Amino acid sequence: MRLAAVAEGLKAVHVTDFGIVQNELEISEPRERAIAHLWKWADVSPWLDKVYAGMSLQEVHRRTLALSNPGLGRPLAATTLLCSMSIYYPGDLAGVHRHTPNASRFLLEGCGGYTTVGNEKCMLGRADLVITPNGEWHDHGNDGDSPIVWVNVLDIGLVETLNAIFTEWDYQESDGKIVEGRKIQSFIRPSGWSDTMFGHGGIVPRFGPEERGRGVHSPMYLYQWNHTRAVLEGLRNEAGSPHDGVVVEYVNPMTGGPVVPTMCFQAHLLRPGEETREHRHTSSTVYTVVDGSGVTEVDGKRIEWSRNDIFVIPGWKWHRHINAAADSRLYAVSDAPALQKLHLYREQEKLADGTVREVHPWPSRPVTDELVSKSVRTR
Repeated sequence: MRLAAVAEGLKAVHVTDFGIVQNELEISEPRERAIAHLWKWADVSPWLDKVYAGMSLQEVHRRTLALSNPGLGRPLAATTLLCSMSIYYPGDLAGVHRHTPNASRFLLEGCGGYTTVGNEKCMLGRADLVITPNGEWHDHGNDGDSPIVWVNVLDIGLVETLNAIFTEWDYQESDGKIVEGRKIQSFIRPSGWSDTMFGHGGIVPRFGPEERGRGVHSPMYLYQWNHTRAVLEGLRNEAGSPHDGVVVEYVNPMTGGPVVPTMCFQAHLLRPGEETREHRHTSSTVYTVVDGSGVTEVDGKRIEWSRNDIFVIPGWKWHRHINAAADSRLYAVSDAPALQKLHLYREQEKLADGTVREVHPWPSRPVTDELVSKSVRTR
């Protein structure tokens, strides 16, 4: 009665009795917002041409379809991650700009597509990854004679939540001068420079080029699939991860850390007939199927995937992969680095007898030799 009597007065001064929202905020586990979902290439890709054929980039700015998670009701694949497909026709030029969200492109179909970032023209082959980090000028185009399609993953959901989205179009050359009306960057670095300088595992330059950008992201902007596939193949006889098969991470070659501060990029090899162990973690992951076919079970829901399909596993969902008779390779982007930096990352696995074991506990403990040794023994 007392609270009811003062309700209007509290509303008038814009305050709320905490007890009203306490049950919403003090919860035992993350609530379900985004749901596990599959976007089939065969269903989505035809819409790119249906929607955008005959439309110039001057008319629509980008020919891009954002994948909208049914649980969110907005154009995000996961709470923190935007995922979309873009089509570029021969001769296209998408104007130079920069923004606060970290972004990535992963080529699915066609040849001749490129992104210029940091004055380096990064030509993309199928399944190549190019990053455009926070604050780096970039533009896109298609030098080929047929359309190209790539998948974009950005941390827009996170940056928007923090109310920190900025986008700039007044391109500045490296000397700081604004070049009005400039459509593309000048090419200071030759095409292939990323691979020449940084594409050799365990060996990095020490004469200046490592100081690229602001030093908060990888100086290597292009990661070529032929290198990634070769590494996966070389590891195929290893035990791999019980949860993800043979998994490798694209990293900053100067630090060994994530390519950008907020997102993790990985490639997975699932061998013929491989079935992984159930686990769950607070990070969300968007997967693109490079090749092969299989099933991912998420909280009992079966997601049947094949080449070029995209699916999302939101945070804190039990999941495992079941591969078909041939090799399958997946490209995965997650928000794990952001959660780890905020000490919000937690991971559990489910053993054969149904026992739940903490893989990465919360609250997290300082890493010690004893903990590392124990983790290795129990995997």
